[in-house]
Amino acid sequence: RRYVGDNVRTTVEQNIVLRYVSNADLPALHRDLTAAKLAEPGAGTIMDITACPGTDTCKLGIASSRGLAAELRNRMARASFVADAAIEGLRIKVSGCFNSCGQHHVADIGFFGNNRKVDGYSVPHFQVVLGGRWRENAGSYGMAVGAIPSKRIPDVVETLTTRFASDRSGDESFQDWIARLGKKEIGAMLADLKPVPAHDLDPSFYVDW
Repeated sequence: RRYVGDNVRTTVEQNIVLRYVSNADLPALHRDLTAAKLAEPGAGTIMDITACPGTDTCKLGIASSRGLAAELRNRMARASFVADAAIEGLRIKVSGCFNSCGQHHVADIGFFGNNRKVDGYSVPHFQVVLGGRWRENAGSYGMAVGAIPSKRIPDVVETLTTRFASDRSGDESFQDWIARLGKKEIGAMLADLKPVPAHDLDPSFYVDW
């Protein structure tokens, strides 16, 4: 209230908008937000990931959407490819199940949790949904391209963004690029990320984030 009175809004992408902050108050506001751990960089970029509560608190959750979102942010904070303007504007959204609370169906790169059995063990997976749109009060659902083990999802993001940056034609959008490649080509691109190692070789695949 010191800086904005009652002019605070929330957004559908899980951000908070502070309205009518004076220029003179910006340094002090940033200092106070930093002290409260609310001043992380990357708002409005690919690092600004939307995620539902997932298995942290939701009884319907199948996978750890918040855990995955945190891991993706940490990895992208260390990755140079995020500096590419074509990648920086992409949106990643994660749901812990198929109910779309994380808005995965309208994301550039979306994931929703599911589970697969491998040799009698449960293995957390995320279904990959690509090319969704949410623009100007209209949208279209992304294309589901297959389930990938949860621990491979960061590799999915890196594979897609790296390929998009090098393969896009002119100012081609991510959605148009996905449509041009098609489900078969994208499936081939991600095929190496689908296998799950045996439990005794790498038990980390059998535990979520």
